[in-house]
Amino acid sequence: MQIDKKIMVHAYKFDGKLYRTWEFPNVIKETDDYICVDLLNVHVITASDDGSRFFHSRLKRPTIWYFFKNKWYNMIVSKKSNKYYYYINIAGPFIFEEDAIKYIDFDLDYRIPDAQVSKINLLDVNEFNKHKVKYQYPIELINKIESVKEEVLVLFKEHKFDEYLNFDLIHRRNGKG
Repeated sequence: MQIDKKIMVHAYKFDGKLYRTWEFPNVIKETDDYICVDLLNVHVITASDDGSRFFHSRLKRPTIWYFFKNKWYNMIVSKKSNKYYYYINIAGPFIFEEDAIKYIDFDLDYRIPDAQVSKINLLDVNEFNKHKVKYQYPIELINKIESVKEEVLVLFKEHKFDEYLNFDLIHRRNGKG
């Protein structure tokens, strides 16, 4: 994929409805393992549950997003006050079509402030439980999500994500560090 190419990112729910769009992040790196995009100043559009309203926001801090190829998660790294914050989404593997990265979001997310393993928080468990009933997730899918949830936790605790992180990308794309 071309570096500095502007793309879209689309997050869907299991029923196929588009619920969040990131408008025009730049591709800043691609390897055999991942695609990385820059989210600084990217416009985010989120649909309400019934799809009738949209909430708009813009990312205002240096942030990069790793989409791992053939993995059931992706990772956002942002910088605030010289600290790095990790946000790992449990999600289906992405596809790239029509100049957009597209994936199914399964609600469960880990937030890790300043890479502190002791402060890992699993978010949106209630939303996941609600959606697995609403969308009738097959048991195989639920088992896969639970397995990936544990895999991500182990990978982070063992610092396996460190090999993917290149903080020079944040510094180079978003000014001095």
